[in-house]
Amino acid sequence: MEAVKQENQQLIRLLAERGGLDEAVQQLMRENIATEKQPCGLCRGMLSEEKFKEVAERVADHVTQYEFETFLIGATVPADIREKEDRLRSHVGVVEGEDLKNDITRGVGRFFTTITGKRPEYISPDITIIVNLFTNTFKILPNPLFIKGRYLKHSRNLPQSPWRCRKCWGRGCEQCGFTGREYPTSVAELVGEPAKKLFEAQGFKFHAAGREDVDALVEDGGRPFVLELKRPRKRLIPLKEVEKTINSETGGLVEVMLESLASRKDVRTLKLASPKVSKTYVVRALYEKEVDIGQLKEIEEKFRNIVIAQRTPTRVLERRADKVRKKIVYETEAKLVSGREAFFKIRCQGGLYVKELVTGDGGRTSPSFAEVLQQVPLRIELTVVSVEA
Repeated sequence: MEAVKQENQQLIRLLAERGGLDEAVQQLMRENIATEKQPCGLCRGMLSEEKFKEVAERVADHVTQYEFETFLIGATVPADIREKEDRLRSHVGVVEGEDLKNDITRGVGRFFTTITGKRPEYISPDITIIVNLFTNTFKILPNPLFIKGRYLKHSRNLPQSPWRCRKCWGRGCEQCGFTGREYPTSVAELVGEPAKKLFEAQGFKFHAAGREDVDALVEDGGRPFVLELKRPRKRLIPLKEVEKTINSETGGLVEVMLESLASRKDVRTLKLASPKVSKTYVVRALYEKEVDIGQLKEIEEKFRNIVIAQRTPTRVLERRADKVRKKIVYETEAKLVSGREAFFKIRCQGGLYVKELVTGDGGRTSPSFAEVLQQVPLRIELTVVSVEA
């Protein structure tokens, strides 16, 4: 019995000194047994309310440079401690309960909420904070800010994204004036750079619902896009102010209509839907010979709910796989502007090469308007007027 009593006292002392268990401390005090609290052999005494509060206060002091409403606390635990924790769980047969990392994130997060008044968010927080109690360090990671809108393009000499020089591929040469570029700017840069500066972001990425040719305009309803701003310091700027700033700095080349804040899910939806949704184009084509009105009527009748087989156009073969794509033309309106100039309004499936629908591309697109008119236009002007969201 004496051996059992001594073993129990040793266990109580262990719980008091190493585990900090109040009941064990009180039991030893009642028995007038001296006890001295020692650091936990597993967490090295790091898991305490004092430590949680200290780290939360330090983070709160540094996070003032960022605008945010929601946060997520993460934690880093040294590998040797995780291994000890796993061995201990296995030894005593523990299969449930929180691990050290969860205890840290909950404890620091509770104090951080009290200090800042911000709320935790586990799905899509404004910022993520990774703490390491064992090295007394932390990282503040602002999550991307997404803005959804539509853009108009008023220039026929402007690509959607930065375009490297075809000859030097960005290194700089005589042909590109040592700029490394085919065009001095792009829709993406005209929209993204002012927003990047306004939100004090480290970078941006421009996601659009498809793309138009460099020489095509985008008018009327515009083309949907999502702007992703990386690691922004600010994120509470009204969208009307952002829209005004962007439009004032594009030099009239581009105009945006911002709709709402978005998410990474909106980017995925935009990309997946783009090849399927309908898009409407206006084409003005100038021919060498006069265009017959009867042939235009034939185009209207023939190119309605028809499947077009398009082999990759010759003009993009350098950067696109050579294969046959099948796309639908839903309806076509054809009018005579003058003897040799025709107007076409085409509603079709996303991904259709509209210029090649008109020219036939030497037979690589079939059927085509050129097959009906028996001639290829000398000049084409293309305008995007509608893109389904």
